[in-house]
Parts: sequence; C-alpha cells; structure tokens
Amino acid sequence: MLEDSTFESVQKIRGDLIVIFRQVVDKSLARLKIKMDEEIEEELRERIAVLIFNELVNDMPITSYLAVWEDGAAEIVHAYLSPRFEILSGYSSLEIEEIGYHNLVRGDIIRFYREESGVEERVKPISEAKRKRINGFMDSRKWEGCYRIEKKNGKQAWVIDRSTITRFRNTLKDNIICLSSGILLETTELMGSRNYSL
Repeated sequence: MLEDSTFESVQKIRGDLIVIFRQVVDKSLARLKIKMDEEIEEELRERIAVLIFNELVNDMPITSYLAVWEDGAAEIVHAYLSPRFEILSGYSSLEIEEIGYHNLVRGDIIRFYREESGVEERVKPISEAKRKRINGFMDSRKWEGCYRIEKKNGKQAWVIDRSTITRFRNTLKDNIICLSSGILLETTELMGSRNYSL
C-alpha cells in the first residue's frame, strides 16, 4: 500500500512539473509574436527545453540564449535568456523583454546576421541548396561578434557573442525565420577601456 501511494505521489509531482514546464515554454513562445510553421515552433520548443534543463551551461559564467527573428526584421527577440544575464547586465529576462535587447547594444548588431542572397549557391552545388530550401531548412552559420552593452547601472560591459544561426523557410508568411543559439561571455576586463565599436 505504501508503495502505491508513493508511486501516485511521484506521478502527481511529475504531472505538475510537466504542466509548469509547458507553461514556461508557451510563455517563451508567446513573446515572439511571429506566425510560423508548426515544424519551426516544435524546433523552438525543443531548443528551449534543452536550455532550461542544461544545468551545466546555466551554472557556468556564460549566458546562454536562443534568439529568434524574421529575416529582414529590425530586432532580435530572445525566446530564452539564461538567468545569468541578470548577473552580467543587471536586467532580468522580463525587463529585457520590455525594453528590448537592441536598447542595450551599442550599434546595430542585426546587420551582422544578415547575409547576401545567393551565398549558399556559391558554396554548395545548386541542386543541394535548392533541395534544402524546398525542404525548409536553409543551413547553419557560425557567427561571432564582440560588442558593448549598457548595464542597468549605467556602466558598459564588453561581451563576446558566439552563436550558430539556423535559418528555416516559413511557409505561413513566405519568409525566413532565423534561430540563433548562442552564448555571451563578458570580456570587459580583457578589453579594458579601449574605445572599440561595432
């Protein structure tokens, strides 16, 4: 009898955790306000789940994130931003959602994510590039940048931003959705007081 009640208690806790987890993921997706294919949304759900439960990454002195934007859009939206971002910047992820990441960055970071059209065909055979585009997946790109952010206390911090950008064809709006899985590492001490800019 005791084993049955313990099993039932564990199952109830498990069920409650699943509900809470789904609510967290749904809330992350709701802030995007982008109409997208079901496959892209499922990819986002899986990536957010991995980031939330990745204790190894979330306990390191780096800030992991998952950013999403429509190709050509003026701003990147974070579907996930590690709680460590608050240590780095002073802003919680909810505050960043309200004020926008672009307000912390000194320069137009999104221009570094844009690509010239036709680059894929110059790198890969045309038939392979066409097949990937027809299937929706457009390839991954590595990106790295170093830029300043404005902290909540008014001071500035240098960060290295390293990411892999995956592009998906979104048939609902006939556009491209970009997912950037990356990390931010503060390098203020390394950069010193140098006056670099994007």
